[in-house]
Order: sequence, then C-alpha cells, then structure tokens
Amino acid sequence: MNTIHEQLGGEPLIREVVFRFYEKALADSRLAGYFHRVNLSLLREHQVRLFTAALGGSGAVAESGTVSEEGIHHEEYDLVIGYLADALRESSVPEPLLTGTLFALAPLARDVITVPAVTA
Repeated sequence: MNTIHEQLGGEPLIREVVFRFYEKALADSRLAGYFHRVNLSLLREHQVRLFTAALGGSGAVAESGTVSEEGIHHEEYDLVIGYLADALRESSVPEPLLTGTLFALAPLARDVITVPAVTA
C-alpha cells in the first residue's frame, strides 16, 4: 500500500504545497504576526520535513526553533487548515487524497495550538 506521501508524488509536491500555503498565510493579517522574527526559509524546510514524516515519507523531523512563542488559537488554526486545503487543491490534489492528507496531519494540531479555546 502506498503512503500518502507517495500518492501525493513525494517531496516535489509537498514543497509546492508548503510554498503555496505560506504565500496565503503570510498574506492574511490574522496570521502574519506569527511569522515575525522567524526565518521563513528554515520554517518552510521544517514544514516540508514535518509533512514528509507525518505522511509516511522517510526522514526524521528535527526541532528547528521556528515555532512562535505567542501560541496559536483554535480560530487561527482553522485558517491554517483552510489555507492548507486551498494549497492542496491548487496543486491539483484530488479531494479524496486531500481529505486523507488533512486527516493524517490532524494529530499535529496538539503541537500547534498552544492557546486553549475559550468556552462560554
């Protein structure tokens, strides 16, 4: 059985998706602040390695110190997932594979969302 990484076409497509994703995220004023004082080249490389590992590709993910100390809220995380889905669509990933990709990446949310949701 092929991994999602293989079904996507491996690193070339993952790099394309990561590039498209960051174009969208950086253009959104609600997310752009999370990227101040962050080396975007290192962040993109880290994201490619992280996605590669999470989707069944080879290689280890090393800590890169690129995570914002501010923390991200659930609302911003929802924006991130939306932009990631858009980037996958723009890279011609079929919907069933797109859904599988997002499902495979879902466990990473606990490492990204550092600010609890506010409940009424």
